[in-house]
Amino acid sequence: MFQLPVSTLVNRRIPKNKFYEKLQANHQLKELFTEQVEAIIWKHKLSKDTIRLEPRGDVEEIQIFEVHLKGRKYSVDLLRSIDRAIPYPILYVLLAEEQAKLAIAYKERNPSDENRFVVQSYHETDWQPIEKIELNILQGFDLKAVYENIIRQLLSVEAESDVELSVLLERQARIDKLTKECERLEARIRAEKQFHRKVDLNMELQRKKKELSKLLDA
Repeated sequence: MFQLPVSTLVNRRIPKNKFYEKLQANHQLKELFTEQVEAIIWKHKLSKDTIRLEPRGDVEEIQIFEVHLKGRKYSVDLLRSIDRAIPYPILYVLLAEEQAKLAIAYKERNPSDENRFVVQSYHETDWQPIEKIELNILQGFDLKAVYENIIRQLLSVEAESDVELSVLLERQARIDKLTKECERLEARIRAEKQFHRKVDLNMELQRKKKELSKLLDA
């Protein structure tokens, strides 16, 4: 799928109870894993030893996990719980109903606990046929650059390579917020009975869409 060197291959199934122990999972989290997850496979490990790229900053390794789901609907709390427990960036390959999608968190090391990360945001592709999943993973001269370039490829915003990732993430957050606001306004317009109120809501929607368009074209 990613044409990675054989040296990076792990291909090891991780029992769900290992996550329960690591996470000190409560009943609700255990139920989430049971209802939504079929299996978790540790597929690849990107590190100095496996691809000879140096660690930099708080990125010492990058893991690739295949998560076999029982259906395409899943809770992001599943990924968030794993990301909080494992002190490395994780690229998820989510698989369900002969479809696949990629997801990765932008996360930073917890300053008060070096073995945990703070998850800032998630970025993902749409569901698509498994054979169409593509990602140029090994872009960069060190592991931090590889991690940041994986995130860049999953954003809906595009920019020159010299634009800081933090700038792109801020723009993406504004795009996501405006997109949700537009969806809510469209739903309110459909439900509204009074004509003058529909007009007001539509004007607000057009303003939001114009702002969103500017961000997407930036």
